[in-house]
Amino acid sequence: MLKLNNNVKIVYILSFLSELYFPISIWLFFYLRFLNFQQLAVLVTIRLVCSNIFEVPTGVFADKLGRKLSVITYFGLYTMVMVGIALSKTFWVFAILEVIKSLAVAFVSGSLEALVYDSLKAEGKEENYDKVISNIESIQWAGYFLASIIAGYLYFINPTIPFWIQAGLCAAGAVTAIKLVEIKSGAKNREHWFWQNTAGFKELFSSVKMVELVIPLIVVGAGYLLAAEMLGISQAKEYGLDSRGVGWLFGVGYIISALASQVYPKLRKWFGSKNLLFITSGILLLSFLAAKYVGIAVGCFLIISRIGSSTTFRNLRSSLINVRISSKYRATTLSTLSLLSQLPVAVTAILAGEIIDRTSPNNLAMMVGIVMVLMLFGFEVIFRLLRRKTVVT
Repeated sequence: MLKLNNNVKIVYILSFLSELYFPISIWLFFYLRFLNFQQLAVLVTIRLVCSNIFEVPTGVFADKLGRKLSVITYFGLYTMVMVGIALSKTFWVFAILEVIKSLAVAFVSGSLEALVYDSLKAEGKEENYDKVISNIESIQWAGYFLASIIAGYLYFINPTIPFWIQAGLCAAGAVTAIKLVEIKSGAKNREHWFWQNTAGFKELFSSVKMVELVIPLIVVGAGYLLAAEMLGISQAKEYGLDSRGVGWLFGVGYIISALASQVYPKLRKWFGSKNLLFITSGILLLSFLAAKYVGIAVGCFLIISRIGSSTTFRNLRSSLINVRISSKYRATTLSTLSLLSQLPVAVTAILAGEIIDRTSPNNLAMMVGIVMVLMLFGFEVIFRLLRRKTVVT
């Protein structure tokens, strides 16, 4: 039987196969051949709403029936989606594919993290999690880097090539995932699925101290998600870049992210978790608030900085949450956190699309930045009042 630590090596391979994601820098250009931006916003809404619907139930599926099966299902479904996109030209077909894509991503959300953490924990090596998750992030960003630059040029040869390549990589991922070794999570099969669906919320909101950590992670996570879903490529396009320029812009950001992920354990040790969360949040907010008032050089620098900081934020979020939740509901809880970060973007995506159509992506970025500052400041005031009340009591 394979040793449990082989799971980590296999996850490294799977991370590269899934995130050598060739549509990453050209998907907006591809879709705009058939759709307008408002329709794209509807597709984003469909994907995120469906992700919210599927997120927690698939986390329960992973905890009860196996993280390995969830990962295999993800790669199989995503292979179908990539083939479908390459062959499609109409809005409604794209919409159906977004639903399937949401289901696929929900299956893998939290499953790989949970499998890695529990594999290390089973061997008494959970202290290595920070290093392993940093390696995974670096591998993913390296994949993004290669795919982003190459796809920018492949798109000019034939716009569908990036999607066909991705389909082949996902099929290879499904075969590779068969080699994973399942780790028992301890969840009892007789437990009702409804109650396990709520378990993630109970874990995340188990105390005021936990809520004080989770709320900023949700708000900042939603900001990074909106940047990835609607603002990144559209802002670069507003600055005048074509698919090749976007490919290089994002490629530089991705390789910086890969390097940043490797030094994440040191960054966390040097700055501390709280300060590091403040720094990554500040970079994100600056990229939103300043984008409207800068030229192409500074604007591109802000986008690169935002991409580079996102890996540190994700690593930090994963580390902070994993050590505070139980193994039994780990995938469910991680899926719940992902759901809560997606929800604000899901309910505002269509409005965001209208704002971009009427003004510009950078105007939307500024508005989002202002809202985020107000929310984070408001929650901080509330938490300070709660702490003061607790001390007085």
